[in-house]
Amino acid sequence: MKSCLVTSLVLSVLLILQTRVVHAETAEEYFAAGKTALAKADFRGALRAFANAARADRDNQEYLQQFAMVRQVIVLRQRLDTEPDDAKWEYMARGLHSFYISNGLLPEALPLDEAMHERLNTTFSATTLAETQLALQMHNEAAQTLAGLAPEKQTATTRALHGLALARRGEVEQARRVAAAIELPEDASPGTFYSVARLNAAIGDTDQSLAFLARCFESLAPSRQDAFKDHAKTSPEFASFVSTKAFTQAIETKSKVHESACSGGSRCGSCPMRGQCSGSSGN
Repeated sequence: MKSCLVTSLVLSVLLILQTRVVHAETAEEYFAAGKTALAKADFRGALRAFANAARADRDNQEYLQQFAMVRQVIVLRQRLDTEPDDAKWEYMARGLHSFYISNGLLPEALPLDEAMHERLNTTFSATTLAETQLALQMHNEAAQTLAGLAPEKQTATTRALHGLALARRGEVEQARRVAAAIELPEDASPGTFYSVARLNAAIGDTDQSLAFLARCFESLAPSRQDAFKDHAKTSPEFASFVSTKAFTQAIETKSKVHESACSGGSRCGSCPMRGQCSGSSGN
């Protein structure tokens, strides 16, 4: 019933949405145009194109979902400028960050993450900003972000990323000292294992890197493995051994995590309101 109501509401919005004419004739072409606009961070253009795609093929749920998601992104981007409550602001910012990263919009993520860290100054905000900076080859900035984190806010993950930033800017011996000093907690997350694996690869310790990579994948929920695999296959740290049998075995490690049917959804990771539904962890 709830799904039908949401679909009806979206269709109602589509019927009243004023759109400009675009050079496309079929639903598939409108949808492709929306993807192209989204890749350029043209959210209004993407919204119009997805609206046209959904109108042209009202039975295609993906078109409706993309329209609704981009519409929500536009709303959240506007609300961030005026939201005074830090908790609400962080919730919206996290959702937008997830959307930007999953859609490859790193230039959009960077100013958001900078604002998040300036406003919140937490372990999460530092980690998020440093990850984006590293992805954009901003090694010095990432090292500075993590070096400036208060000792009580540092974790195995932040230390690993700091060591990675040092290694990337040529300070390999210092990175090795950082790696040697890292103590993994008993409840280390998949992300922590992955960060430590990247650091060990960067300092040339391939065996340790592969061991931590395997531990990452066995502690990942099955629905999250593909995203990590895609990242690992293109990560510069693993480039020297990505074609080896040992690397393939590491990333093909079976998950030891049980997940519900809901957690297997393909859209949760990019949803700008991730965490609202009862089946999402919000992390």
